[in-house]
Amino acid sequence: MDLIEKTTFRNNVNSFFAKHFSNTKFYKMLSGFSEYMFFVKSVLFSVKKLSIEHMDAFSRVVINQVRFTGSMALPLLAIISLSIGATTIIQAVTFLPKFGQDDFIGNLLKMVIVREIGPLITAIVILTRSGSAIASELATQKLHREIEAIELMGINPLLLIILPRVIAGLIAVAVLIIYFDFIAFFGGYLISRLVLENTMPFQIFMDSVLKSIGISDILSTGLKSLVYGLVIPLTCSYYGFKPNTLYEIPIFVSRAVIRSLFSVFLLNGIISVIFYL
Repeated sequence: MDLIEKTTFRNNVNSFFAKHFSNTKFYKMLSGFSEYMFFVKSVLFSVKKLSIEHMDAFSRVVINQVRFTGSMALPLLAIISLSIGATTIIQAVTFLPKFGQDDFIGNLLKMVIVREIGPLITAIVILTRSGSAIASELATQKLHREIEAIELMGINPLLLIILPRVIAGLIAVAVLIIYFDFIAFFGGYLISRLVLENTMPFQIFMDSVLKSIGISDILSTGLKSLVYGLVIPLTCSYYGFKPNTLYEIPIFVSRAVIRSLFSVFLLNGIISVIFYL
C-alpha cells in the first residue's frame, strides 16, 4: 500500500468514526488521545530542527528549567524523604527482629523506598510544583500572544519552549529520585539512631540494603524516571496550549495536573508489574 492509498484509507476511517460515533465519549476520548500523541510526536521530532544558532537560547532555557524544577524542589523533597525514610527504618528495625527477620530489613526498605515510594513521591512533587507552573505559564504566554510573536519571528515554539522543558524534566526527575533515596536511607538511619536506644550498626544496615538492590531495581527505577520525566512536562505543556480565554486557565491547569497524576500512577503500576510479577 503506497502513501496515497494509506492516506485515503486513514481519511475514510476517520470520516466513518466522525460520522457514526462523533457524539460518543469513546470517540471524544480517542480523538483527544490522538491529538495528544500528535503533539508529543511533534515535540520530540522538533529536535531535528535544532541548530547551532539555537543552542545558546535552548541551553539557557534548559538550565533555568532544571534549576526551577530540580534545585528549588530540594528542600521540600528532603523533608518528605527524611520523614518517610525515618518512619520506615524505625518500624523495620523495631518490629522485624521480633519475628527473626533481621535479614529482611534491606529487602523491605528496597521495596518500599527504591522501587515504589521514591520514584512516585518525586514525580508527585515535581508534578504539583512544576507541572502546574508549566501549564499556567504557557497558557498565559498564549493568551498574551507571546507564542504567536515567537512564531512570527520564524522560531518553532515547540523547539525553544516545550522541548527544553522536557529535557529539564528528564534530568530533574532522575537526579531527584537518587536524591530522595539518599536522604531517605542516610537521614532516616540517623534519625533512627537518635530515636531508638538499640539499633543495628551502620555498616550492617548498609550491607543489608546494598545486597538487596539488584539490576532489576535499578532498571525499573531508571525506566520510571524516564517515563515520568517525559509524561509530566509533555502533558502539562499540551494542556497549557488549550485555554482560549483567561477563565479557562485554571480549568486546563487542573486538568493537566489530574491527567498527569493519573498517568503517573498508571505507568507506575504497569512498570512494577512488568519487572516484579
